[in-house]
Amino acid sequence: MSKIRQDKDFLTMMNKNSSIGRLSKPALALMLLPLLNACGSDSDNKETPVVPEVPVVPVEPETPEIPGIADLPAELAAKFDLLVEAPKSEFDGTMDIYLGRWYPCQTAHLNMCDEEAAAKDSYTIKAVGEEGFEGNTKYNLNTPDNSKYHMEINAEALLAWKSESIRSDIFQPGHFSVLDVMMYISEQREDFEVSDVVWNEARQAYDYKVSFDADGDGNFDTDEATHYTQWKDYNKSPNWGVSFFHSGGKMLSEAASFETVYDRLGEMLVRHQVEIRIMPMSPAYMERMWQSHIDEVEFKKANDGKVMLTNVLIDMEDTDGYKDEHIIPVATNVEVKAYNLRTDVFKPGVITQLDYIMSAAAASATTGEADFGFTYWPTLSTGTQLGSYVMNRIDHPETGHKIGAGGLRADGFDGWNYAAGMDEYTLDVMLHSQGSVTAAQFVADAGGENFAQECEWLREDDGSITEVKAQECIDHWSGTFGGNKLHIAMDQMVRNHGMNYIYFSWVKKMFWLYGATELNSVNQDRVNGNEYLFPTPVREAVVIADISKAVAPLSDTHFGWGIADCAQCHNEQKDPLGHGGSSWPLASGTEVTEIQPFHCASCHGNNGAMEGHGETSRCFWCHSEDYLMKNHGDASTWVDFSTVECGEESNPSPYWNAEAYGPITVGGMGSCSDNRSFKFANKELWDGSTYKDQPAGVTRTVGNSDWHTSDTFPDTYSCVTCHVNPKK
Repeated sequence: MSKIRQDKDFLTMMNKNSSIGRLSKPALALMLLPLLNACGSDSDNKETPVVPEVPVVPVEPETPEIPGIADLPAELAAKFDLLVEAPKSEFDGTMDIYLGRWYPCQTAHLNMCDEEAAAKDSYTIKAVGEEGFEGNTKYNLNTPDNSKYHMEINAEALLAWKSESIRSDIFQPGHFSVLDVMMYISEQREDFEVSDVVWNEARQAYDYKVSFDADGDGNFDTDEATHYTQWKDYNKSPNWGVSFFHSGGKMLSEAASFETVYDRLGEMLVRHQVEIRIMPMSPAYMERMWQSHIDEVEFKKANDGKVMLTNVLIDMEDTDGYKDEHIIPVATNVEVKAYNLRTDVFKPGVITQLDYIMSAAAASATTGEADFGFTYWPTLSTGTQLGSYVMNRIDHPETGHKIGAGGLRADGFDGWNYAAGMDEYTLDVMLHSQGSVTAAQFVADAGGENFAQECEWLREDDGSITEVKAQECIDHWSGTFGGNKLHIAMDQMVRNHGMNYIYFSWVKKMFWLYGATELNSVNQDRVNGNEYLFPTPVREAVVIADISKAVAPLSDTHFGWGIADCAQCHNEQKDPLGHGGSSWPLASGTEVTEIQPFHCASCHGNNGAMEGHGETSRCFWCHSEDYLMKNHGDASTWVDFSTVECGEESNPSPYWNAEAYGPITVGGMGSCSDNRSFKFANKELWDGSTYKDQPAGVTRTVGNSDWHTSDTFPDTYSCVTCHVNPKK
């Protein structure tokens, strides 16, 4: 972790042809199957993949009944804000699969451009680096022909194909890996074949070969490709891999290239909404990925077969591991235990990435090192079906909190991002996207601050890089995320070999990046003006009523016990006499003239509301979709974006020079995201489409968001008044 990178001015370094900008990467940190539509050509040299015998690994031989709640030691269970009875883990729905590499529309890859649409618009396709290149975005394609090379696979079809994964030692019946999906596709298509599936002991993974009939003549060996960029036939090539994305649901933030993957494909869990691009890779990419596997296996051997974590690192400046002076070890030499938190998905004994941090948390009482806290995220308001446990709190003096004092906990958009793996591969993925840099620019600045540390394994002995190798680096390792830093929840990543580090960065730019106008929080550090930890402040500190001092608390004899929205029963239509014969009492200092149930609670208590679970901002993020509340007025009512009146200006932020550039304005009617005057975290798809281009049903929100707040059930203030957070 000794590499240093200096960022350029963000206004000049924004990505020109992708929804992923140079400074939008933290926004992405949040920021984790019908039958085949496609058809191929007939082939008379088709082989059925031979599934080799599954290797024996040291896991418990019996599969116990899947527990409702994981049986954790009491001390560790207490570190979870939420432990749910039924995580959303059933394999259902659909996944999207694409064949072939993706490039942003450009002159070098016209097969990835909608040339017919460009001609109709009298638009001339530009080269990467050419002025006006961002105009190509409208003509991007995600495959040369989606009728052939895009597949929507239904989970039912995969389950009917096979009941168990090729890695039945890892996955519970009914759950599958990326390699399983590739083998399934091989059996469905005539133009794509996975063969020679053989266990590689050195990598502790399966090798395989891919054949692809690109020209559709029924053979795999006609006009065979000699380079990964060529759309030609492949015959038993070992150099095929994937890029991967667990999907952002309705949140339009994905690029069609997805994220570079180093994981063993037989260990990568697939689930609803996953997107996979299966494509040819360069030999250098495959060798680097394979070597990372070998290094992990050797690391475990060097630790006498124990799964070890050398360091947990934190970075309070969110430098992505590029500036060592900010990177501090907070836990060391952790022996990792399988806590079997997700036996709904994995067999007992399988170690996930989250087990590493749970092990560090369990050890903290005896080591005196950092402690950690956890919670559960369901389907989010973005539509992302996460259904995962996450680490959301670090308790260590470097976070500004004494150990045992509660630690630094995620607050709304601000929270912990992570990367994990072996040191050698820490900085493999570039901070540039495919459309933001040319190979010539890379070569010219190979020793400069932007590229000096990119793809060192492709360099000449003198540190220079050829234009061909520079393009190979851009094609495989661009995109900010990938390699050791994926958008996959930690409890869904298999990690059975140990690693050098897990790196957590404190991401505190998110409210600014999204141009949020409604930052509502009761986090005491933020409310009290701790600008170092929470640079974006609340506009006004809202005092929350202490309902433990309610003068007339309701009991379960109240006819509306447990109903959050008092106005359902107490209103002018149903009880004209009002509150004891007078008008309803309204909160002072507000222009709201409607009943605010959380104000009622200041005198009458919480009317049977359940205890809170630690959150201090953006309750709407999780309390939507499968965790949408009942009887919570605006907070539980879906409305279309177009009916929402957006806040006028984003919250002030030290990251934005409003005097020089003017305020970030929003305003108007939704989609509020589309209305932002500056869009550092672009919400658009790979073809440039925005929320206003999406069908009804996608463009919906509940009564609170980052750009509008309900008068009657304002998030977060109404939530934590009645659902009081326990003290930890």
